[in-house]
Amino acid sequence: MPTDTVSAKGPCIVWFRDDLRLADNPALSAAVASGRPVIAVYILDQENTAIRQPGAAVRWWLHGSLERLDQALRDRGASLALFKGPSATILADIIKVAGVSAVFWNRRYGAAERAQDGAIKEQLKADGIEARSFNSHLLHEPWEVKTKTETPFKVFTPFWRAAREKGAPAA
Repeated sequence: MPTDTVSAKGPCIVWFRDDLRLADNPALSAAVASGRPVIAVYILDQENTAIRQPGAAVRWWLHGSLERLDQALRDRGASLALFKGPSATILADIIKVAGVSAVFWNRRYGAAERAQDGAIKEQLKADGIEARSFNSHLLHEPWEVKTKTETPFKVFTPFWRAAREKGAPAA
């Protein structure tokens, strides 16, 4: 979708994935703060074989967690839209149908997840859609705390010292 056809006031998507909470959720907070209507979405993407698929226990936990998330949203006058399939395709379909102007999500840090999220973010931006991801559960991003030679730490104590030198994490 070209940039000139996207309304800056079109609704925004909060793409729930691993972080299924309303409180202290930076992606949700940013979406609400934008002043646009918010579409809450969860996509069960089993198409990407590089990402580890959930086993039976995780699927059981996920089912209950999604029910609770939907109920918490309903208590606030919204609801959770559930989808199954390739994330990029489903997001593109929702954007087209609903005239979405932005997509917000909390980051995942596995290599395959980062690759997928990066490709999706790149495509959204190319299509003129605001795409923002957030750190929702780490003190500092992994790429921010490095050794003096700019490599990742391999021992916890020096890592912890370097992380503390970064100062307090974001609120």
